[in-house]
Amino acid sequence: MNMNSINKKSIFTCLLFSLSTTNTSHASIKDSIITTENGIAVIEAENYSAQFNADTRRWIVFNNQSNNAHGLADSDTLHLEGASNDAYIELLPDTRTNHYEPLVHDVNFSSAPGKLAVLTYPVYFDTPGTYFVWARAYSSGSEDNGLHVGLNNTWPSTSQRLQLCEGKNKWTWSSNQRQKENHCGKPNTIWLDIPESGVHNITLSMREDGFELDKIILTQDPDYKPEGLGPSETRYTPSPLSLKKTFVEVQEYSLILEAPQSFESVGDVPFYHDRRNDALGIDAREVHYRNVWATSQLKVPEKMWGKKVSAQKTFKNVTLVTLGEIDGESSYKVLLNGNEIGSFTNSETPTDYQENYFDLGSLTLKPGDIIAVQAKAVTNGKIPESGGTAYARGRWRGLVFKE
Repeated sequence: MNMNSINKKSIFTCLLFSLSTTNTSHASIKDSIITTENGIAVIEAENYSAQFNADTRRWIVFNNQSNNAHGLADSDTLHLEGASNDAYIELLPDTRTNHYEPLVHDVNFSSAPGKLAVLTYPVYFDTPGTYFVWARAYSSGSEDNGLHVGLNNTWPSTSQRLQLCEGKNKWTWSSNQRQKENHCGKPNTIWLDIPESGVHNITLSMREDGFELDKIILTQDPDYKPEGLGPSETRYTPSPLSLKKTFVEVQEYSLILEAPQSFESVGDVPFYHDRRNDALGIDAREVHYRNVWATSQLKVPEKMWGKKVSAQKTFKNVTLVTLGEIDGESSYKVLLNGNEIGSFTNSETPTDYQENYFDLGSLTLKPGDIIAVQAKAVTNGKIPESGGTAYARGRWRGLVFKE
C-alpha cells in the first residue's frame, strides 16, 4: 500500500508514539498524527514514533518527572525551563563536550547520517514542495550542536549537518547547515523536498552526542523565522468515537435481536417502526389500539443465528429491553410457542425513552420455535394531550441473549 495515498483521517490508528495521554474522548496521542497547517508542520521533539540504532547513543525524554540523577554521562543539568510542552530530548551519553575530549567516530560523533540514534516522525503533508527545517535546540558547549535530518529513510545532502552556533546556554532556533568554509552556516539552508502529498517520515539522527532538541518546524516560507516557543504542535487528533446509543448497559452478549429488524407484527393491533428511537411501538393515536395487547413474533431459524444447523441452543440469560415513557407505564409479555415465559411492567420514569432491562432467565430454543413479544399502550393520566392525556406507546428495543 502506498502510504502517500492514504487519507490523513484514516491513518492515525496505525501510528505508535512514545508518549501517551488519556482523556475522556478515548483518543490519545497514539491515535493522532502531525499534519501541515497553512504550509507549516510543527513537531514536539519528544513525540517521536520510533527510535532505532540506539545501542550506542540514545535520545532520552526529559520532562517534569525527570531528575538530574539519570546515571548517564552528561556535563550539564536539565534544561526544562523554557522548553516547549515542558519536555525535550537529549542524546546521551555525552562523552565529548569540548575539543580536548576524544572524538570517536560512530560513538560520540557521526559524520554519516542514519547510523546512530535515529528517530522517526510520520507527518502528513497536504502540499508537496520544499520545506525549510528549523530546530529549537539547547547548546552549552562546542561539541553538542550538530544534527542530521532525513526523509523516508534517505538523507538528502540539503538536510544533513544542521548546526547551532548562536544563542549558547538557552533554547535557540536554527536552520543553518554547516559548511566546510563556514561551520556555523547560514539561516534557511536546511531543507527537504517533499515529492508528493501524503504521509512521509521525517527522520533525525545523531551527529554529535549531547544534542538537546525541543521542537522541529517545517515550513514552505523561505522568509519564516520562529521566535520564542514557536507555534503549537500541528497535531491532527480524531474526533471522539460515538458512544453507543442503544443497549447502553449491555456489556456481554452472544446475540442481540433488535425488534424492528427481527420481529414482525401479527394480529389486529400492529407495531410500527419508531426509527427515531430504534424501537417498535404502538400508534396510540388510534383509540382502538390503546390498552390492548399488540403482538410481534419471530420464528427461530434452522441455523439458530449460527453457521451450522443446530438441534437446539441454550442461553443462560435472556433480557428484554424496553423503553420507559413519561406518559405511561407499559406492560410486556414474552411467550415461547404460545406459553408465557415473562411478564413485566415499566416503572414510572422522569426520563423519556430510557432503557429498562428485564431478566427472562435461561432459555433453550429449537429451530422453528416461535418467540413473541407483546406490549400495551397505556396512560398514567399525568401528561395532558389533545383534551385528554398522552399514552405511552409500549416501545421495546429488542432481546439480548448470552450463552
